[in-house]
Amino acid sequence: MEFDDMDHMPEWEHFNRFGRDDEDVENLSPFDAEKVRLKANRAKNLYNQARAVYKYAALFCETLEGEMADMTGSLIMQNAMMLCPKIIGAEGANMYILRMENASIIRTNCKELETQVRAADMFEICTPEYRDIVLDEIDKFRLLFIEWVKCFEKDEFEDDWGLY
Repeated sequence: MEFDDMDHMPEWEHFNRFGRDDEDVENLSPFDAEKVRLKANRAKNLYNQARAVYKYAALFCETLEGEMADMTGSLIMQNAMMLCPKIIGAEGANMYILRMENASIIRTNCKELETQVRAADMFEICTPEYRDIVLDEIDKFRLLFIEWVKCFEKDEFEDDWGLY
C-alpha cells in the first residue's frame, strides 16, 4: 500500500471556516483577531497531526502478522479514525462543554490506540521499528493536544451531568 493512498481524512482547509464570517473577523480588535488566528492554528496543527497518526497507524496495521493481526488492526484503526472527526466536532461547536466532551473522547481513543500498538508488540505480531514510529506520532499528537486544550474557554453553559 502506498503512503499517499492512506490520505482518507480531508485536509484541514475543508473545514477551516467553522461558520465564521469575514465580517466577524474584521470587527474584532487586533488582540482578539490574533487570538482567533492562534486558536485556529492550534486546531489545524492538531488536526494535521491526527491525520499523520491515522496514516502511520494504517501503515502499521498493514505490517501486522499472525492470528491476532486482524483483530488488533481493527481496534487500532477504530481508535485512529476517531481523532479527526472529534477535533472537527470540538472546533465546530465552539462550546466549552462540547469541546471538553470531544477532547475526552480524543484522549480515550489515543490511549486505547497506544495500548493496542503496545499489545501488538507484546503479542509479537509487529515490527518494533514500526511500533516506535506510531508511538512517536501519538506522542507528538499528545503534546499538541495539551496546548489545544489549555486554550478552551469556559462559557456560561452548564453541563447537565456535572462533569465539565
